Amino acid sequence: MYDPERGWSLSFSGCGFLGIYHVGVTRCLSERAPHLLQDARMFYGASAGALHCVTFLAGMPVDRVVRMIMDLVRTARSRNLGALHPAFHMGRCLREGLRKDLPDDVHRLVSGRLAISLTRVADGRNVLVSRFHSKDEVVDALVCSCFIPFYCGVFPPSFRGERYMDGGASDNVPFAEAKTTITVSPFYGEQDICPKTKSTNFLFVDFTKLSFQLCAQNAFLLSRALFPPDLKVLAEICSRGYLDALRFLEENGICNKPQPSLRVSPGDSAPGGPDSPPPAASEASPEPDLDPLLGHLQVHLLPWDESLVETLSPKLTLALREAMREPDGYLSRFRNLLPVKVLSYAAMPCTLPVESAIAVAQRLVTWLPAVLDDMQWLHWAASHVCSQALTRLLPAARSQTPPGGQEPSQHPPDPEGRRCPPCSPVDSDALPGDCPVGSKAKAAQRAVLQASRTLLGSRVSAGAGVDS
Repeated sequence: MYDPERGWSLSFSGCGFLGIYHVGVTRCLSERAPHLLQDARMFYGASAGALHCVTFLAGMPVDRVVRMIMDLVRTARSRNLGALHPAFHMGRCLREGLRKDLPDDVHRLVSGRLAISLTRVADGRNVLVSRFHSKDEVVDALVCSCFIPFYCGVFPPSFRGERYMDGGASDNVPFAEAKTTITVSPFYGEQDICPKTKSTNFLFVDFTKLSFQLCAQNAFLLSRALFPPDLKVLAEICSRGYLDALRFLEENGICNKPQPSLRVSPGDSAPGGPDSPPPAASEASPEPDLDPLLGHLQVHLLPWDESLVETLSPKLTLALREAMREPDGYLSRFRNLLPVKVLSYAAMPCTLPVESAIAVAQRLVTWLPAVLDDMQWLHWAASHVCSQALTRLLPAARSQTPPGGQEPSQHPPDPEGRRCPPCSPVDSDALPGDCPVGSKAKAAQRAVLQASRTLLGSRVSAGAGVDS
């Protein structure tokens, strides 16, 4: 929540391909209340939220950021199976795009201002990383924060020698419990900036600190977070982010200029559906046939409010239009023809095995440099899973090993409640004299030695009697 006296931070949730929602939110804040971004103490992000924070702190233009997201979605949707096609590799696309578009000094721009949420594979705990020494470290952290097991690959990527996965698995909205954190999420819920509904449905679920309302709209958004929607729906979601942020500013008295129809979200349905709410606008009001974005919004925004045309940022709307524009050329037009699409789906039983074989061969070639490290990690993971299974199945093993994975201490506490330092049970002479275990070991040794001497003495005397 916004607190001008104690300061504030911003936390952007992970949301997959719906990360363009954060672009609309940030654009609204930068235009209507720039001090919220300039004076923020810290930016937190998980997965797509971390990607957006890096692009914003790096000073990338909004049209370039929108173009990056649209190009990634266009690549994922270019195949018949979408993001599930073997030829589409999310991790590789992210890594190549970040290395190409991020500035070389991005680690200096984000260090100390951004904390990326990661989930450590070894123990499943959340880790926040805020200091970076090179551009490659920033890219590695972002790729780790976006890695979804089996969706993005089998072997999780590494950051500074440690394996990590999607930060949303352990903390999807970092520092959401802090009262001075402004939380942002594209899902219907109870975040500070998120879509709101007029529904009386009060069923909410908290998933890794993300407030998630149980409704059909969120079911649609959740599916589109993993399987990207049409570009028009993405532009619709971005526009919703702008309006939701503006509503937040008005409710907290930060925005000086009042705007109409922003107290509640324009509708209650998911984007792209028959009763879809999100609006968008432009500096003018062109005909729907000439402007696909405005035509899409006029159809899905019920009722349509012409005053919303003047609400959105002209620069954001222009960037969305340019990113939605299909590349010119006869080849792209030929691919978009309906008969060609039908033939491509009909030929999938023949083309999919060939494309899969080519994709697998390419992945094997790129995997060769890291095959030893991955095999070692796989061996460790298998042994770790087996040990955990044995610990839970065998009560004796559970009682001998504490939950932390360390051996239980054999040293009793002293009268003040402190435990003695550990000592080696192998060499009893190395045990300290004031250690209870050491004193007990020495006493046991003296008793054994005395018993052996007594036994030997009795045997010697008995032997002498027989000889005589």
